[in-house]
Amino acid sequence: MAGDEGLSYLNTLRQNAGLIPLTPNRELAKAAKAHARYLVRQQQNGHYEKKGRSGYSGRTPSDRVLKAGYASRVVMENISVNTQTAKESVDALMAAIYHRFVFLNFDKDEIGIGRSVTKRKRRITSAYVYDIGSSAVRGLCGKYYSRQNGSFYMENICRNDFSVIPQTLFYEKQNEIRMKNRRIILFPYENAVNVPPVFYTENPHPLPGSKVSGYPVSVQFNPVAYSEVELKTFKLFDADGKEVKKTKILTYESDRHGRFTKLQFALMPLKRLEYASTYSVVFEAVADGKSIKKRWHFTTIKPEGKYVKITRKKTQLARGGHKKFVFYFEPRNRKDVLGKVWVSGRIKVRYLDRNTLEVTLAGRPPSRGYRLKVSGREVVLK
Repeated sequence: MAGDEGLSYLNTLRQNAGLIPLTPNRELAKAAKAHARYLVRQQQNGHYEKKGRSGYSGRTPSDRVLKAGYASRVVMENISVNTQTAKESVDALMAAIYHRFVFLNFDKDEIGIGRSVTKRKRRITSAYVYDIGSSAVRGLCGKYYSRQNGSFYMENICRNDFSVIPQTLFYEKQNEIRMKNRRIILFPYENAVNVPPVFYTENPHPLPGSKVSGYPVSVQFNPVAYSEVELKTFKLFDADGKEVKKTKILTYESDRHGRFTKLQFALMPLKRLEYASTYSVVFEAVADGKSIKKRWHFTTIKPEGKYVKITRKKTQLARGGHKKFVFYFEPRNRKDVLGKVWVSGRIKVRYLDRNTLEVTLAGRPPSRGYRLKVSGREVVLK
């Protein structure tokens, strides 16, 4: 069920952005489930397994999908740990720019999703694994191709180490999938709502030294339609029309980890975006000699409950009959995330993210009011 929910949500995002939906594949799901179990059992987070450890199913994603019966070793993998639901898992990976590009890949069309959880109190309590492949490439691996003089062939594509695929045929099939997708992919897509306002970290980290920043905005050009793109303008504006100045633009040239292609661009806000706010994006480039101009909007999520933005060291509030509050502790710097919470009175606390708490009040209030302390800040509800 979790896999079905995750795939439905992921495909909704893909289709709204202009990409074809991913179809479920049994072998990919088998490999993803095995790796998810391994991660929780071994308390690990990553794409590699160590032979000899309990639950081992293959060192790399390619090894694992082949063992599960998938015909091609050309796969991509996304992983999230300690996310409670499939939606939270997908949202977390979409906020991480390198992982987002895996989900928004132009030439993949099938996926397997695996999930593993434990009720034990451990550092890693859940893992979601997404293995993504190409039905077109998988289909090529079911055929035999004899070598001919003057032709180029690709090796290490299929299960059989001795199999080769004509290079021209490989690219032809790859482009068949690409042609089904939109020429330019914007994310968040035009008029998107309920967009998370924040990005924390990923490995490798595109913003070294930062623990909290704003949700990335990205533009991708379909390789079947474009070959050379020169960026001219990439700007973000808040609800008042004021430009968000503190940003970092990632491109093929500026990405220190070498993960971007020449057709991928991202604007990384260095501060969190605001809740329930509409942002505007302006993007201009020259693609294969032609001017490209994109202007669009998206709106961040509005938390459910009485919303309060906490900016001071101590905040006193009137309860006003409300039983559920959302306290957003505005980061004081790029490393400011919440730690352990101390409460006085019957208060149920849930982390919505690492800067936001959902607080539910119960029972008779203490004489001095409900009190909550976290990371050097205090909130008193009277």
